[in-house]
Amino acid sequence: MKRHLLSVFAITAIGLLLFVARALANPPGFGKTFDEVVKLATKEGNVRIGMGFSDERSMERVMSGFFKKYPKIKVDYSTVNSNNREKVFAELVAGQVDYDVIDVSLEVQTKWRKANLLVGPFDWRTVFPTLANQHISPDGYFAAGAFSFDGVAYNPRLVPSERVPRKWEDCLDSYWRGRFIVDTRPNNILGLYPAWGEAKLLDFAKKLKENQPVWKRGMNDSVVFLASGEAAMVCGISYSPIQRFLDKDPQANVRAALLNEVPAGVNKTMGIAKGTKNPNAALLLAGWLASTEGVNAYDEVGYGSPFVEGTNAAKLIQTSGAKVVFGGWDEAEYRPGITEKITAIWGFRSKK
Repeated sequence: MKRHLLSVFAITAIGLLLFVARALANPPGFGKTFDEVVKLATKEGNVRIGMGFSDERSMERVMSGFFKKYPKIKVDYSTVNSNNREKVFAELVAGQVDYDVIDVSLEVQTKWRKANLLVGPFDWRTVFPTLANQHISPDGYFAAGAFSFDGVAYNPRLVPSERVPRKWEDCLDSYWRGRFIVDTRPNNILGLYPAWGEAKLLDFAKKLKENQPVWKRGMNDSVVFLASGEAAMVCGISYSPIQRFLDKDPQANVRAALLNEVPAGVNKTMGIAKGTKNPNAALLLAGWLASTEGVNAYDEVGYGSPFVEGTNAAKLIQTSGAKVVFGGWDEAEYRPGITEKITAIWGFRSKK
């Protein structure tokens, strides 16, 4: 009897080990180690990627490091964002695979997985052992190296140094009344939700409105408005549009300031399309973009990771003495409801 129980136990244990091994293994057709992936990717020789950038210059800057490191792999890249993502989705459903790697934003990831359009899950860390935890989705389907992080922007000609906000509540000071911008979409303050909770965030939104901001739609327009001197400060803005603006005009009257808490959200999340003819080149590119090398490339266009030491993002946050508030990979679950409540307080209807 004891021998029988031991045999059952041994078989069960072996079965569990095999199950775990299968769960951790990459899907068929993909290399099991970094060197194997590189070898197979080089043999494939091509990879097509759809990224969430709307401008080719940013894509070129981010991808340049990959070109240099893997010159034998030809990379074709173009834009896949909210303007054409549904078209790409429909084409994949119909069996047309135009991209190997696709930027699938958080709010549609569940839809894409349920439609069985993506390969996965992957054991990312076996192939790319140095990836930060925050760079890999909990389900194993996505990898990200780009992050948005939010604070304020101000015009240094209009705002003395002692008046530059240091914490979010400084936006409520009557000093700014009628002189500061708030985006009608509350994306840049929603990142405070994990730290503040709903009650505090809604109270802050109410008090922002009472301080009579200038309402604007779109961060790029807000930066232009700020630089022209038509407003003194923007409360709630990502770092990336400020950096892009200053790249074009380093003398512009625009500065960024990170506050006591810095909301950081996953951006540019890469999944691999089912039906790809270049699976290993796709995995190599997606993993590279989430690696330190890829993160440093994203850093050049204002999307660096706060979770990788040495990036401009991490240095800025460390210098400001701020606390990072990570939105997590489940932002899409809580953001719509909070967005509705904030826009209702502000007297707007949120765009669904």
